[in-house]
Amino acid sequence: MSGSASNRQNLLSACHGERRVTIGRETPEELRRLSDARALTCPGCGAPVVLHAGTVRAHHFAHLPGAVCTLPQTEPETEEHRAGKLLIARWLRERLPEAEIVVEATIPETNQRADVLAILSTGGRKPRRVALEYQCADLSAREWRRRHRLYREAGIEDLWLLGGSRLIRETPSAEKKRGNASVVLRTAELERALLWDGAPLLFLDAVGERLPAETLARFRPDPESQALRPSGRLPGKPLLALDFPWPLLSWPDAAHPNAPTFHSSSPVPNPQSPVRAFSSEAWLWEWLVQRFRVSEETLTPFFGLPVFGQEAFACQPRLWQAAIYYRFVHRRVGDSWWLAEIETWTRTYLPLARPTNLRQLRGALAEFQEILAAAGFLSLPMGYGRVNARITADLTTLPQPPDVQEVLRLARYRRTLAREARSDYLTGP
Repeated sequence: MSGSASNRQNLLSACHGERRVTIGRETPEELRRLSDARALTCPGCGAPVVLHAGTVRAHHFAHLPGAVCTLPQTEPETEEHRAGKLLIARWLRERLPEAEIVVEATIPETNQRADVLAILSTGGRKPRRVALEYQCADLSAREWRRRHRLYREAGIEDLWLLGGSRLIRETPSAEKKRGNASVVLRTAELERALLWDGAPLLFLDAVGERLPAETLARFRPDPESQALRPSGRLPGKPLLALDFPWPLLSWPDAAHPNAPTFHSSSPVPNPQSPVRAFSSEAWLWEWLVQRFRVSEETLTPFFGLPVFGQEAFACQPRLWQAAIYYRFVHRRVGDSWWLAEIETWTRTYLPLARPTNLRQLRGALAEFQEILAAAGFLSLPMGYGRVNARITADLTTLPQPPDVQEVLRLARYRRTLAREARSDYLTGP
């Protein structure tokens, strides 16, 4: 998505009746004729738009003065973003000649505007829709996940390409320390979210910011890379020389440690079964082994610390604590930690006692958060109402393993300070 901070829309495409016209595809003369006849409308809200084709600013369609679009754009349009959308549309038309390619397509089901949408006929069934987003502006991990979820819930496959301006590499000396064959990236929150969720990390440099113009590069991280400064390979090729990467659309279905999943040979636990806790522990251990190569024998003794409210879980304390750590902290140094997100994931995937005591559960998660902060994994502000933090370390980056007794002592001290801060908050003027 793109746009301006105000409600003024600078569009690359407009509607002429049922037909979509796009700058760069139709001739300037035809677009001028339709604009002068007031025959063009906004694809989002249906209001009239006119062509602006001067010599100072890039050509675009815009609403009439005073008009407010009901589907406003939310991000700043730049020359890079504009060129990227047109390049992607051109590539799709060449590689998918049977598809309808729509620039700045409105998605009524989700109230989104896809940068480019490919619509493919499926022989009488509901058409297949593929949205390609060219993301140049900053975007939070939470917002990206929200947009991705909306696309998938609407039955639309989405593929995200990042602008070349987002490709920031470490200095050559830093890269040389890690090996001549690797590059080291400086990632923002969006890049880290893509890497962690298993999405392909693709950079399209439409205007030659960091790579040769019109080059598409895919970053392939090394297995042990940290998301904040990942190392890996960055092969690139001209976009127009590439076929459409159909396999990349299935990345959400690929195996990834977002959540524990049942192995085909493992029995799925029955919520009503008296052996539910045993079955749940079995598949949780299997998840840790398969995804993180951590077994009961190799799991660090740091996990399993006593936590108030841990009876809300239907498994060993060391197991649920390890699951939360490996899902949200391991290899994610520099990312955000949101306690509400941890609670949602816990209630969805971890084995809980029935009926679930939410007060106990939230107390256990809050206390485990304090333990992680005391151990040096989280930078957690002191005081009442703490709900989020920054991940500052994991087991691979700490100078030495956490000392259990020292962690417990520091966690008790932090809880004492938190109670005092809460008391001051409630009794203050």
